Amino acid sequence: MQTWAQITEDFHRNWPIYVAMPFVAALIGWVTKIVAIKMMFRPYTFKGIGPLGWQGIIPKRAPQMVTILCETLTPRLVNAKEIAERIDAAELAALIDRPLRAEVARITRKVLAEYQPTLWGLLPSVAQDFLIERVQRSAPDAVVALVDGVVDRIDDIFDLQTMATKEFLDDPTTLESMFRDVGRREFAFIRRSGLVFGFFIGLVQVAVWALTHNPWVMPLFGLFTGWFTDWAALRLIFYPREPKKYLGFIKWQGLFQQHRVPVAREYGSLIATRVLTPDRLLRGICGGEDTSGVVKVVAEVLEAELREEIGDLNRYVDVDLRDLPLFRELDFGKLQIAGVSPGKVLGGFLDVLSGPTKGIASVGLDLTQVEPMCTAFAEEAVRVLPDLMLGSAERYLTDTLDIEGTMSEKMAAMTPEEFEGVLRPAFRADEKTLIAVGALLGFMVGELQVVLVEHLTH
Repeated sequence: MQTWAQITEDFHRNWPIYVAMPFVAALIGWVTKIVAIKMMFRPYTFKGIGPLGWQGIIPKRAPQMVTILCETLTPRLVNAKEIAERIDAAELAALIDRPLRAEVARITRKVLAEYQPTLWGLLPSVAQDFLIERVQRSAPDAVVALVDGVVDRIDDIFDLQTMATKEFLDDPTTLESMFRDVGRREFAFIRRSGLVFGFFIGLVQVAVWALTHNPWVMPLFGLFTGWFTDWAALRLIFYPREPKKYLGFIKWQGLFQQHRVPVAREYGSLIATRVLTPDRLLRGICGGEDTSGVVKVVAEVLEAELREEIGDLNRYVDVDLRDLPLFRELDFGKLQIAGVSPGKVLGGFLDVLSGPTKGIASVGLDLTQVEPMCTAFAEEAVRVLPDLMLGSAERYLTDTLDIEGTMSEKMAAMTPEEFEGVLRPAFRADEKTLIAVGALLGFMVGELQVVLVEHLTH
């Protein structure tokens, strides 16, 4: 222990060293925070030799973090049925009417030629065209029935949580952006707090060094600075959850809780633009790993529409084709082609088909193929629906689903404990390791200080 006189003399002789100590400690606090933040995100893959190495916490823990996030995301913030019910089926059908008609014509020709080849081959082209036109006219009603059917059974045919999890894992930059962008205020605070805490710890270090000149002072204070500044910064970000007063006049609340309104808005924006977009939602429903559920719904709707058009298929065994609603409504009026009325041509054609044997079965309508025909039509329709809807109704879907507004509103209404769960997983994973790395870096810088001090004082 040095006397006051020795301390004064040493200070006058080595005052630059004493003045530098708190600034070096501040630098230790700042650098260790930057390193800690970098270590959260980088490297993407493990770098090292054998078991000694490092992989960024977020890339390493991505599956666990995504699971926690998506459990918070759905159904607490976004419920598939609640969102789907916002769609006005009639308005959606009107928006996609033109591209819908084109796809209906293409799919109808393809499916009828494959599943009803006899009947389709017997029909003259003009009758085929009118048949397709009739199907096109009924398409908007089918879309309304389809949307209603999907909405009613959305929870059975679509797993929103699984879809969100897949989107996060397929694009690692989305998860990184979520933590980096939403938590940017907190990361900035961590860096600044390292400077402030480090400086004040450095002032204590000055006093201890002046009294002892013990070579262990600097590395131990460096270790303490690296450890304490990491620990304190993480605590101050999340705690206390509610505002509290300390020493009677210092009021503090965890920064993440203080910023919950802008955080909720930014989080909602990120999810709405990077994860739960209309494009990804539609492709998740119609183009996921298992589309059998939605195909079944569409097939059921199509079969119901078909039965409504021509009645109970099983009754049509011995009827005149002129009596079918489908053909009864084919009115060519006074149209003449090369001096011949298409109405007469079709009438004669139906007379032939309804001749001695009569009946749909006798002219090639295979009743056993109705169900597989509807399924084939449904599979083709489900395949093209995302592009069809996005081409004409993407803006409508974005505004109507309002994922961003819904999430922002619900997040702002979460309890402090629930809200903390949005960002906390990134810090909780390997939190002790981060603090330990900060302490180790501080110790190493402190040891370097000792070498420099001894060199300068001698």
